[in-house]
Amino acid sequence: MDNFMSSGRFKFPVKGITTAIIIGVVSIGCASSGNYDALVKENETLKSDLKLAQNRAADTEQGRKQTKKELNLTSDALAMTAVKARSQEEAYNKLVNGLSKELVAKQITISQMKTGVNVNLTEGVLFSSGSANVSDAGRAVLEKVSAELADMPFQTIVAGHSDNAPIGGKLAEKFPTNWDLASARATEVVRILEKSGLPGARLVAVSFGENQPIASNDSPEGRKQNRRIEIRLRPVETPE
Repeated sequence: MDNFMSSGRFKFPVKGITTAIIIGVVSIGCASSGNYDALVKENETLKSDLKLAQNRAADTEQGRKQTKKELNLTSDALAMTAVKARSQEEAYNKLVNGLSKELVAKQITISQMKTGVNVNLTEGVLFSSGSANVSDAGRAVLEKVSAELADMPFQTIVAGHSDNAPIGGKLAEKFPTNWDLASARATEVVRILEKSGLPGARLVAVSFGENQPIASNDSPEGRKQNRRIEIRLRPVETPE
């Protein structure tokens, strides 16, 4: 018997048909495998895109939180600056009103600075020439300053200044340099302020000697201005 199948007018060999069917199935299998690999690759790409999107979203949220934190800090800093400014203005006004007589007599000057308030006292109102002992008139002025500042939250820095004239004679045995004289004067003023009621923890005595002149040392008048005590009032940082 011939291995042929007939269909209408044509005859086909049975072996040929079987081979064709097998090839077709294999081809379909290869096509299916290719589609699956493409789907797997596309799925991995989508996962990667999703991860990137999530990371970007997290970064954006973190950035938003950081920006909010920075804005809050800036707002707090502005509020603190406003409080300090009001405090400094109050201190300035109290000193100007309380020491109006000394201001008129040009014994002192009061300046409102960025960092606080400065009270400048000339040598003549506090000390005799070459002495670190505060005069009775100077003590009265310092007691008035202390009374005005008693309830104000300021650190009080007392800075001693001198001219550039060398110290000589017997005075040099006690104060070898202008550093020593300016330091002794600043320390004496601090003692009086503390006895008058200012907290010792807020008092600081420093000496600048001849190194921060406010006038020329080439004239007697300039040297007189440079021999001075500065009381620098700085707001005390309040711990959180």
